Amino acid sequence: MLFKKMLRDMKEHKMQFIAIFLMSFLTLLVFAGVGAEVAGVQQSVDSFYEDTNMADVWLYPNEINNQTIQKIMDIDTTDDMERQLVLPTTADIVDDPSVDLHFVENNTIAKYYPMDGNEFDINDEKGIWLDKRFAEANNLKVGDNIKLKFNGTSIEKTIRGLGYSPEYVYSQGDSLLPDFKMHGFGYLSYKAFIVDDVPYNTILIKTDDMDYQSKLDEKINYSTYLPFDDHTSVNQFQQELDQHNMIGNLLPIIFVAVALLTLLTTMTRIVNNQRTQIGTLKALGFSDRTLTLHYVSYGFYLTVVGCVLGLIIGELTIPSLFFPSMSAFYTLPSWKGGFDIKFVYISLIMIVLSTFFTYLATKNISKESPASTLMPKAPKFSGQGLFEKSKLWNKMGFNGRWNYRDIKRNKVRSLVTIVSIIGCTLLLITAFGMDEGMDDLKSWQYGGINHYDNQVILEDNVTSAQIDDITKKYDGTQFMNQQIEIKANGISQTSSLLSYNKSDLITPTDKNMNPIDLPEDGVSLTEKTSEILGVKKGDTIEWHLYGDDNWTSSKIDEIYADPATQGITIRPNKLEELGYNFTPNMILTNRDINSRVDGVSSVNNFGDLQNTWDNLTESANIMIGVLLLFATVLSIVMLYSLGVLAFTEAERDLATLKVVGFKTRNIRRLFLSQNLILSVIGFIIGIPIGYYVLRLLMDYSGSSFYYPIHYSIRVILIVFVIVIGLSIFVNLLFSRKIRDIDMVESLKKARD
Repeated sequence: MLFKKMLRDMKEHKMQFIAIFLMSFLTLLVFAGVGAEVAGVQQSVDSFYEDTNMADVWLYPNEINNQTIQKIMDIDTTDDMERQLVLPTTADIVDDPSVDLHFVENNTIAKYYPMDGNEFDINDEKGIWLDKRFAEANNLKVGDNIKLKFNGTSIEKTIRGLGYSPEYVYSQGDSLLPDFKMHGFGYLSYKAFIVDDVPYNTILIKTDDMDYQSKLDEKINYSTYLPFDDHTSVNQFQQELDQHNMIGNLLPIIFVAVALLTLLTTMTRIVNNQRTQIGTLKALGFSDRTLTLHYVSYGFYLTVVGCVLGLIIGELTIPSLFFPSMSAFYTLPSWKGGFDIKFVYISLIMIVLSTFFTYLATKNISKESPASTLMPKAPKFSGQGLFEKSKLWNKMGFNGRWNYRDIKRNKVRSLVTIVSIIGCTLLLITAFGMDEGMDDLKSWQYGGINHYDNQVILEDNVTSAQIDDITKKYDGTQFMNQQIEIKANGISQTSSLLSYNKSDLITPTDKNMNPIDLPEDGVSLTEKTSEILGVKKGDTIEWHLYGDDNWTSSKIDEIYADPATQGITIRPNKLEELGYNFTPNMILTNRDINSRVDGVSSVNNFGDLQNTWDNLTESANIMIGVLLLFATVLSIVMLYSLGVLAFTEAERDLATLKVVGFKTRNIRRLFLSQNLILSVIGFIIGIPIGYYVLRLLMDYSGSSFYYPIHYSIRVILIVFVIVIGLSIFVNLLFSRKIRDIDMVESLKKARD
C-alpha cells in the first residue's frame, strides 16, 4: 500500500523527482565517466611501465667507466642498472626527420615494447627496432632498410620490429605537439655501434629509495639526476590525467549540492502537504518508524537508480570521447576505460546523504500525535527584522516587500535556487573562459610574441659557418633553446634556456600580454616558473645546463610571460659572459625556404605551428564541450524543477492576491521578479567562484604552459544572457499559469 502511495506521489510531483534522479544520474555519469577514463589510462600506463620495467632514475655522469658503475652498484638500494648511448640522428628519407637512437646494453630497464615484427635481440648487430608511429607516418615497414646520419657518420640497418618505448609516451619534437613524421626513436644493440668501445652517456637505474640522490652524491660526480616523476614524458602525461581528474571531481560536487537541497525542499513540501494522510495512517495503526521509512525511501530509491545507471552509462560512454585526442598526443599500447572502487564509495555516499536529507525533512512530523497531524500546519511566522524597521523598507513598494518576506519564509527553496544558479554560472564561466583563453593564447603565441613565418631547425652537427650563412641568406635571427634545471627555495624545475638577440621577430610580453623589453645584460624568468619556484624580480636562482654539472647563480632582472615555453631568457653576450657558448639550434625568419639547405634538419612554417596548437588544444575543447553540456542540462532541469516548486508553494498566496483584486499581469510580474532577483544573486556570486575554478583548472595544465585568466566582458555577457535568459524563460512558463489558478480550489487546499 505504501509503495503504491510512493509511486502516486512521484507521479504527482514528477518534475521535482525527475530533477533529483537526474542530479544523481549526472553526478555518477560524470564522476564515473571521467574517472573511468583517468583510471583506465592510468592503469594502462602503469601496466606499460611495469611490463617494460620503467627506470626510476636517469643519470648523466660526467664519465661512465667501470669505476663509476661499481660505485653505483655499491649503493645498497640500487636494485639494477643499465647503460645506454642515446644519440640524436637524422634519417636519410624524405624531409630528413630526426631519430633518437638508443644503443642499449641489455634491454632490461625501460625496455623496448615490440608491436610488430621480431622481439628485440641484443645479439643482432644489423637490426633496428623502430618507433611504430614514426614508421607508419613515413611508410616504413618491417624488413625495410633505413640509413641514419650522425656526427658525419652514417649507418644502415634493417628494421626488425616496430613498437613503443615507455620513455616516449609523450614525445615533443621541434614543436609543442609530437610530430611522428618528423621525430621518432630507434633501439639497437650496443653491438650495432660503429666501434666496440661504446661511449655510453646515460645510466638507467632501478631503486625504490626516496633518498637515493643523497647517497649517490657521496659516490660520484654527475651533471644531471632525473627521477621518474620529473621525466618529461612521465610528468607531462601525469599532468594531463590530473587535469581530467579535476574536471571529473568538480562537476559532481555541484550536482550533489543541488540534488540534496532539492530533495530536502521537495520532501519537506510533500510531507507538509500530506499531514492529513499521515495522521490518517497513524490512526490506522502505522507506526512512526514505518512512516519515516516510507518517506525516506523516496530519496533512497531515486538515488540508487540514478547512481547505478550513471555509473554504468558513464563508464561505457565518456572515456571514448577523450581517447581520440589523447592518442593523437600520447602513445600507449592500448586505450581503455577502467574501474576504481571510489566510484562505489561515491555512490554509497550519495545514497546515504540523500537518505539523510530525506530523513531531515520527515523526522519532525513522525514525532507528532495522530490528532495534531490531522490538523493543518500552522503558517510560517516571520517577525520583523531590522531591515523591515528601517526607512528603506518604508520606501519599498508592495512588490519588493512581498518578495522579501516570501524569500524570508522559504529560505531553503531560495537557497536551492541561488546554489543552482551559482553552479550553472560557475560551469558556464569556466567553459567559456577556457574557450576564450585558448583563443587568446593562440593569438598571443602566434602573433603577439612570435612574428616569424618559418622556424629553421638546424642539424646537430651544423657548423658555425653554416649557421652564419643561413642567417645571412634568409635574414634570420639565431635562436638557442636548451634544457636546464632551475632551483630556488628548495624547489627544482626542469625548464628551458632561451637565448637570442633582440629582434623584430620576437616580442617579449608581460602576463597581461603587453610588450616589454628584456634586459641586455641580465637574466629574465618566465611568470610560470617564478610562481612554481616562489621567486620574484630581484631574487636569486640557481641553474645549470643538462650535461653540465656547473651551477650558475643569477639574479632575476625581469619577469616575462610566455604561454608555451617556461624558463629563462639570456642575451647571447650575457650567456658568453657567464661562461656558456651560444649554440643556436634554430633560425627564425620571414623568408621562404623552398630548397634543401645544408645544415638544416627541418622547417616549421607558421601555418604548421598554428595547426599544432589547434591539435594540442583538442582535448581541452572536449572538456569545454562537457562543461557546456552539463551546465545547460543543470540549468534547464533545475530551473524548471524549482519553477514547479516555487509556483506550487506560492499558489495559495497568488490565489489570495487574485481574490483581493490584483490583476494577472501584476501577479505575474511579482512572481517573475522574485526568481529574477535570486538568479541575479546566484550569477553575481558565481562569477568570482568561476574565476577561482578556472584558475585551478589552468594550474593543473602542467608546468610547461602558462594560462593567465582574463574575463572579458563578452564572456560575462554571454553567461549572463544564458543563465538569466533561461531563468526568465522557465519562470514565464509558470507565470502564464497564474491566470488559470482556481482561486476556490487553491484556498480550499490550503485550508485542508
